[in-house]
Amino acid sequence: MPFMRLRRCTDVETNILVSVLSGTVQGGFPSPAADYYEPPISLDVLLNLRAPHIWLAETEGDSMSGIGIYHGTLLVIDRSLDAEVGDIVVVYVNNQPIVKRLDLVNGCKVLSSENPLYPPITVGEFEEVDTFGIVIWSFNRHGRRSR
Repeated sequence: MPFMRLRRCTDVETNILVSVLSGTVQGGFPSPAADYYEPPISLDVLLNLRAPHIWLAETEGDSMSGIGIYHGTLLVIDRSLDAEVGDIVVVYVNNQPIVKRLDLVNGCKVLSSENPLYPPITVGEFEEVDTFGIVIWSFNRHGRRSR
């Protein structure tokens, strides 16, 4: 799954307060406690967006759809973490940024898709594989854009 954009956060995107509903949102019947609201939180603080090692990327394609990363998903990437097996990683394969799961198959590192239509990529089969960072959050739009 390649990227449409890979970039740092801008000042306009940080330091925004968002209202929070207390507790969890039920998928079934409403809870009587749903009338209580929490004070606003800052997405900047929650996601650490001002840190120099945090980057944003918008995805393209459907190879990671099995874990909810679809075409247009916004990823929050932490460049300070070392990749471990099981992590969702952003890597450059021959200078092309892609997002995959880092797996271990028969003792070899592979980059796995979360869509059965795409075969795993064996890390050693390419000349250059550079880890850019680890995906720590992903966001999908489910409604229309605000005006």
